[in-house]
Amino acid sequence: MVENYIEKALKEELKIINKHLPYKRTTLKELMKMDIPYVVLRDGTTHLIEKRELELLYRYTSDELASKLKIPIIIEVNPGFGEGAAIVRDQIAAKVLSLILNKEYKEGPLIIYMPHLSELRRMLRTTTTVIFIPS
Repeated sequence: MVENYIEKALKEELKIINKHLPYKRTTLKELMKMDIPYVVLRDGTTHLIEKRELELLYRYTSDELASKLKIPIIIEVNPGFGEGAAIVRDQIAAKVLSLILNKEYKEGPLIIYMPHLSELRRMLRTTTTVIFIPS
């Protein structure tokens, strides 16, 4: 019974920590068409997205990729990946971010480390989001 209570409490804490996640992600192409690009977050608030960030991402994509790249790009931080490591599971986002970071990429998830994460968040503050997942 105590374990069940602890598990339930942890799930609630994760909901609070990750309330900044989008309810539904929108493609880069759709956001480029909006006068004021935005997504709705799980807590019901509106998250405005900077046009200059969309334009930067668009420079690294084709029209076909822009219609598949979902914004915000989700970057997972999980202690299980190792100290200071994060992962981008979406392969389209991984490809685009690797080009921006000038980092070699073949396929599959992209592993990045804190210096890369800091650089991405500095350049793409409104088009990326970080999710915390316990290991």
